[in-house]
Formats: sequence, structure tokens, C-alpha cells
Amino acid sequence: MSTYAASFNTFNATTIPSGLNRRGRLARFLVVLSLAVILLAGFAFTAGAGDVVSATDSGSTNYVVLTVGSGDSIWSIARAVADGRDVRSVVDAIVTANSLSDGDVSAGQKIRVPLA
Repeated sequence: MSTYAASFNTFNATTIPSGLNRRGRLARFLVVLSLAVILLAGFAFTAGAGDVVSATDSGSTNYVVLTVGSGDSIWSIARAVADGRDVRSVVDAIVTANSLSDGDVSAGQKIRVPLA
């Protein structure tokens, strides 16, 4: 009767070459890190982390967020929410609250409208 001796090699991560040298591993790490930063910035942007809410001298102003419909303009939105106020002052308040440089809005855009 003969004896059989089995030899089991232990699996070690250092024995398997990754094919990348130190510079390649650093480049891979930087690519993954930059993609993670871009992904987190995208989530923060969609969550409204970059929204700016301005306040007047007498205190804070309340806003309503509206989605611009097809064919809407700042003037039509200001007329709808004016409630007896001067429409020009409401238009100015909307432009200021949303930091609009040219006063144009497009369908689907969300804007803040200051309440009276």
C-alpha cells in the first residue's frame, strides 16, 4: 500500500499579478475617485443643494416652486400670481429669485416665485 501526500497551495492575493504597475494602479484609483465625485455632485445638484434663496430686508421671503408649462413666460406667470400687485415688480422679483440674466424660461424649467 502506498501513501499519497497531497500538497495544497494556499491562495494568496499577492501571488496573482494584476498586470498593473504602481502608476497604473494610481491612474485607476484616480479615475474611480473622479467618477465618484461626479456622481455625488450630480446627486447633490438634483437634490437642490445649489439652490439659492434670497431674503429681503424685512425678513425671509416665502417661495413657491413652479414648473414652467409650454407657452408660459415670466410675464404670464407673474400675472397669474400678482394678486393685485404690480406685475412689473413681480417679474423683477422672479428674475432676481432665480438669477435669470435674460428673463427667458423654457418649458419644464422649475422656477421659484416669491409669495406676497
